[in-house]
Amino acid sequence: MTSFDPSKSDPAADSGAGRTLSLSVPVTAQDTVGALLAGMPQVASTPFLVTVAEMACYRLAENLIEPGQITVGSRVVIDHLGPSKVGATLVAEATLQARDRNRLQFFVRIQDGGRTVATVEHVRAAVSAEKMLRALG
Repeated sequence: MTSFDPSKSDPAADSGAGRTLSLSVPVTAQDTVGALLAGMPQVASTPFLVTVAEMACYRLAENLIEPGQITVGSRVVIDHLGPSKVGATLVAEATLQARDRNRLQFFVRIQDGGRTVATVEHVRAAVSAEKMLRALG
């Protein structure tokens, strides 16, 4: 589930700084460190938490970029603070901290119930989707 809260944004700000978006994601067995490495616990892996944070930021950025653009991740700093078991619902709240032209800087807090299980600093860059696809072809 995704929700956008316009009351947490400053409509006068062109950059979108202060806008937030919440994303709820369940933890499945395939999202665990145990699915990646035999013998490890069945708890949400750090790569999964990075994915959750990136998706929340991507969805928030969709409302802030020009038609024909997409955003791509360029930096992630994560503090993985606690375990989340299979079946838990993680809630990621992404906040746009700053924008400098095509670079968007986010802070994400991921919670499992009342516990903060990760904090993430993330940077995304707005790029032309067409140019990126041409460069890959």
